[in-house]
Amino acid sequence: TRTVRRLISGLILLLSVTAHAQGDALPATEAISGKEIYQRVIDNKLDTAYMEHRIVSTDPGGSVQNLYFWSRFKDLRTPDAAPAGAVISKTVMKFTAPYDKQDTAYLFIERKGAEDEGFHYSRKRTRVTRISPAKESIFGSDFSLDDLAVVRHIDDATYERLPDAQLQGQTLWVVDVTHRPESDPTYARSLLYVDKERNVPLRTRHWDEAGVEVKQLEIPRERIELFAGVWIPMESTMLDLSEKTKSQLFVERVIANPELVDTLFSPQKLPHLEKAASSAGADEQGR
Repeated sequence: TRTVRRLISGLILLLSVTAHAQGDALPATEAISGKEIYQRVIDNKLDTAYMEHRIVSTDPGGSVQNLYFWSRFKDLRTPDAAPAGAVISKTVMKFTAPYDKQDTAYLFIERKGAEDEGFHYSRKRTRVTRISPAKESIFGSDFSLDDLAVVRHIDDATYERLPDAQLQGQTLWVVDVTHRPESDPTYARSLLYVDKERNVPLRTRHWDEAGVEVKQLEIPRERIELFAGVWIPMESTMLDLSEKTKSQLFVERVIANPELVDTLFSPQKLPHLEKAASSAGADEQGR
């Protein structure tokens, strides 16, 4: 459905903001370019991650829907130049509640400079099907699969640094990002307001191909936490400006850099995914 498509796109960006920076953020400099700022944003990720999430969606009439799911992420970027079409990240997610969404699972495979791959499984269909991640909403929420899981390769867009802006009591970098059409982006253009210390966008505005602003993502700075040297938003709100709806994404558990075998990220595995054990590991609360 259209709602499922929008939700999955949002979920994948949020996972993408959380998963490869090591150590503290580099010192801010006035000479830094828009492309260099964006590189810091996409490098602020764990190598691998397991997370448990909750999405709260509110429609214009005030009706509320709660969704629960877990995700596993693996960053496959390498220091060497990757050829076009190379896989740069994989994300798998499985829904646990409410009952009618239980066991629904998604696999997202992101490629450099090429169309990404998506796969979907539900008990109703009983088989794995291909989907378009850019168009896949998460069960009527305002997040799409692409929003939640995308890492984005630095060469998939062009960048312009704009004058700094004030937001949440902070002076932020502002980067205007124009996504290259050949990468099959969810949005044509995005404007990021980036925290200079944590390399996390506190606000992201998105436009479609017609130049219409369609969505806005807000992250409260006080809800960004440090795990294994990476700043992870524990709460974010996506606003759909055309539908006048909003969805909040909460991260309720993080396991930083767990060992994840490649077989976890195969379409055939989607009907048989298992969540992580409930006991906390050494790096789960690991700040």
